[in-house]
Amino acid sequence: MYRIIDKKREKSGIFEGIIGGALSLTVSAIVVKIIGLVYKIPISSILGDLGMGYFNSAYTVFGFFYLLCTAGVPKAIMILLSEAKARGRVDEERSIYSCAMRTFVFIGLGVTVFFLIMSAPIARLIGNSGSFYTMLAVAPSILFVSISGVLRGTLSADSHLGEIAISQIVEGVCKLALGLALAMVGKRIGLPLEIISALAILGVTTGSLLGAIYLFVSNKALKTNENTKQNVEIDYKGIRGRIFKISLPITVSAAIMSITSIVDLTLIMRSLMEIGYSEKAAGGLFGNYTTLAVPMLNLAISVVSPISVAFLPTLTRAITLGDVKGSVNTENSMIALTSLVCAPMMIGLAVYAREILDLLFKNSATDIGARLLLILTPAIILSSLLLVVNTSLEAAGRVRAPMVAMSFGGLAKIAVSYILITRTNLGILGAPIGTVVSYAVSLFTSVIMYTQCFCRRIPIFEKSLVPHLYAFISVILSRMLYERLVFSLSEGLSLLLSIALAALIYLGFSVIGGQLRPVKLREIAKYTKLS
Repeated sequence: MYRIIDKKREKSGIFEGIIGGALSLTVSAIVVKIIGLVYKIPISSILGDLGMGYFNSAYTVFGFFYLLCTAGVPKAIMILLSEAKARGRVDEERSIYSCAMRTFVFIGLGVTVFFLIMSAPIARLIGNSGSFYTMLAVAPSILFVSISGVLRGTLSADSHLGEIAISQIVEGVCKLALGLALAMVGKRIGLPLEIISALAILGVTTGSLLGAIYLFVSNKALKTNENTKQNVEIDYKGIRGRIFKISLPITVSAAIMSITSIVDLTLIMRSLMEIGYSEKAAGGLFGNYTTLAVPMLNLAISVVSPISVAFLPTLTRAITLGDVKGSVNTENSMIALTSLVCAPMMIGLAVYAREILDLLFKNSATDIGARLLLILTPAIILSSLLLVVNTSLEAAGRVRAPMVAMSFGGLAKIAVSYILITRTNLGILGAPIGTVVSYAVSLFTSVIMYTQCFCRRIPIFEKSLVPHLYAFISVILSRMLYERLVFSLSEGLSLLLSIALAALIYLGFSVIGGQLRPVKLREIAKYTKLS
C-alpha cells in the first residue's frame, strides 16, 4: 500500500508525518485563533459598536455562503482522489482535479456575483443597511475560498498538510495586518464608518486571495514531475455527480449544526424571558454564555478537528483496498492522537475555568461564565470522538451517516435546552447541558451506524481512557501548586506556571506510558503522511 521509505526519509518521518501532518494543521489552527483574538481587540476599538455591527453583519452573511461553497468540498475531493490513488488510476486523479476546479470556479464565481448583486437587498433585509459596503468588500472571497477548497482537498489526498497549514496562517496574518492597517488609515483620513468597516474586511478578501495563490503554487510545484497528458476522455458529468454526492451531505451536516446553534441561541433568549427574566437580563446571560463559554469550546474543537483530516486519505485507501488491518490500525492511531490532544484541554478547562476566563475577560461576569464552561467541557471529548467516528464513516462512503447523527443531536439540543431552562431551576445552565447531550446523542447515533457499516466495534472510550487519566492527575497536581503560588504571585502568573507544570507532568506520563515514544509516533506518522 505504501512505497518503501528510505533511511533518510524514515529518520524525518516523525517530523513530516506529525508536525508536517496532523499537528501542523493543529498548530496553524491555534495560530489563526490567536491572530483572530489579537485582531478583534484593536478593530473593535476603531470601529466601535456601530461599526462592528456593520462588520459582523456582513461577515455572518459571508459565513453562510462560505459554508455552502466549502464545507464538503475538500473532503469530497480528498475521498475521491484517495480512492483513485488506492486503485492506481492516475488518469482518474487528474480528471477529478480538473473537473473539480472547473466546477467550483464556476460555482464560486456565480455565488460571488449573486452576493454582489444582492448585497443591498440583504443589508436592508437584516435591518443593517450600512453593512452594504462591507458585504461588497468581502464578496470576492467566495471565489477564492472555492478555489482553495479544491486545492486543499487535492493536497490533503497527497498528505501535504503542511502547505495547507501555511496557507491558513497566510490568510490570518493578512487579515490582521492589512485589515487593521486599512481601517486605521480610513479612520485617520475621516472616512465614513461604513467605508472603514469595508476597508477592515478587505484584509479577509486579500488573505483569501493570497491563500489560494499559495495553495495553487504549492500544488503545481508538487506535480511538476508528473505527466499531465490525459490518456482517457474526461467524464465531467459523472465526476461532478460523484463530487456532489459526497460533498452535499457533508455540507448539510455542517449547515444543520450551524442552523441548530442559531435556533438554540434564539431559544435561550425566549426561554429566559418566559421564566421571568427581563430582556436586558436575558441578553446579559446570553452574551455571557456566547462570549465566555462557547468560544472556549469552539477553540478546543478547532484544535482537535484537523487530526481527522490528516488520517482521512490513508483510511479511505485502506477501506478501498479492503485492508481491514490497515483501517483498524489507522482508526486506533487517530483515536490515540485525538485523545492525546483533547484530554489536557478538557480537564484543564474544567479545573481552571474561572481562572482562565478571569485572565482573558477581566471585565466580564466570569463567575457565571465559569459555571457554564465547566458544564460545557464534556462536549470537548464527545465532539472529538464524534469526529473520529464520522471520519471513518465518510472514508467508507457513508457520507450521509454524519448528517443523520447531527440531525438527531440538533433536535436533542433544542429539546433539552428548552425543557431545562423553562421547566427547572437551572436557568441558563440548561443551555450547556443541552449542548453536551446533543454531542452525546450524535456520537451514540454515529457509533451505531459505524457498527452496522463495519460489523465491529470502534474502541473510542477504551483508547481514550489512559490520556484522560494522565491529564486528570497532571492538572490536579498543578492545581495544588496553583493554590500555593497564588498567595505569593499574581493570579495570572500563578495560572501560567501551573499550566506549564501540568503540561510537563502530562508529557512525562505520556512518554513513560508509551504514547509519546518514538516508536509510537512513527506508527502514528505512517498513517498521517503517505510515503
